[in-house]
Amino acid sequence: MAEHDQFILDKAVHERLVAMTADFNQLWKDPDTPSRERKRLLAHIIEDVTLLKLPAEGTTKLHVRFKGGKIQTLTTMNPKSSPQQIKTKPSIIELVDRLLDDYIYPEIAEILNEQGHRPGGTARRGCQDARFTPLKVAYLIHEYKLRSRYDRLRQRGMLTRQEAAVHLNISEQTVARWAKFGLITRHAYNGHYSLYEIADGDLPQKQCSRWNPLEDRAAAYRQMQTEPRTSTGEERGVV
Repeated sequence: MAEHDQFILDKAVHERLVAMTADFNQLWKDPDTPSRERKRLLAHIIEDVTLLKLPAEGTTKLHVRFKGGKIQTLTTMNPKSSPQQIKTKPSIIELVDRLLDDYIYPEIAEILNEQGHRPGGTARRGCQDARFTPLKVAYLIHEYKLRSRYDRLRQRGMLTRQEAAVHLNISEQTVARWAKFGLITRHAYNGHYSLYEIADGDLPQKQCSRWNPLEDRAAAYRQMQTEPRTSTGEERGVV
């Protein structure tokens, strides 16, 4: 008889506990429940909470001990400070550094936007749709002391227009025309200025003749550059 009564009692307690759990969830999720009431609800089920902050990982571990003795560990991300919220991700800085080898600021900004990257500060209210601009790319390069595209091209042996003119014994205007027709390669280092790559080996020579237009000479020179050389070598191209 006693065992039967105990069974009924245990069942009644279990059902009541289940009902209380449902009531708790309902109250907790109710948007009309004020924050102070939620704190009181937690006080009924939680014995204590131990916080372990991990700055290196940017997280905090919470060891929650409930009234019944059960312990549960939760991990949450630490809130970012205001400077951290506007800081550009290191992976984006690394990408900009790589892109500087081949692109100028407007092109880098376009690539970053197309790949879905966003500048620092998008966490701020009203800045969720911020996009990269050439000015923001320039700021990152200056702020993180990245090597400029100009310095990268100079290191690769590129010449200014004046240097290329002296090297080829032609005028600076002719340098620009030859670059236009592909006789020499022009590499922009910003939206207005370029450096010039002079190929090794046979160089074009200036020739003035209205019967031999530059377009035709440029096409012949490019063809000569792509043809295999004979054992005796080819004659120097005249353009």
